[in-house]
Amino acid sequence: MINKKGLVWIIISILLLGFIIGFPTPSITSFLIAFLIIFTSISMKEIASKYFFVDIEHSIWHFQRYGFYEKSKLKKPFPIGLVLPFVLTFISLGYVKLLTLLQFEGKPSKKRILKKRGAVRKSEVKDYDLAFISAWGLWGLVVLAIIGNILNFHELSKWAIYYGFWNLIPISQLDGCKLFFGSFFNWILLVMIYTIALFITALILLI
Repeated sequence: MINKKGLVWIIISILLLGFIIGFPTPSITSFLIAFLIIFTSISMKEIASKYFFVDIEHSIWHFQRYGFYEKSKLKKPFPIGLVLPFVLTFISLGYVKLLTLLQFEGKPSKKRILKKRGAVRKSEVKDYDLAFISAWGLWGLVVLAIIGNILNFHELSKWAIYYGFWNLIPISQLDGCKLFFGSFFNWILLVMIYTIALFITALILLI
């Protein structure tokens, strides 16, 4: 379930994504597209998390550690997912639209602990659990893009693919990083699918 703190970050992310998509003149359509993209991604991950008995919590993409040493970290996490996309959009006058906004963390649910009979190591959330939860969100965006094309809502399809492609980057706590280290084969598969989808989207928009 999404808690209040997570819901606040999700709403902020929808507003920020809508602003970036529609920059410099965001419209109701741009915010609708942002809502559908983030709603689809989060909903699919929430569904997957129940299957893997993992409780997930979404927050803005942030970083705290900047080195390998234990003391090499900031006192408070820096909300890079809030600052960097906004700044790059402004500086580039909308030519560079970074869509890496959200991240999620997972912990074992009560059902998972009971299923593993309370064993700490067995009940721990594994990398492949987070990888497949991430994959569900990314596949959901592919389906959303297909639906968008069927309905001739090509802008939705374009931004759904863009959003997913950006989040496939295997860095920090992005979905792509969880997928890369938890299921490399699925990461490669999704990179191929999204690359093909980008070319198809470009062709559709040119026609």
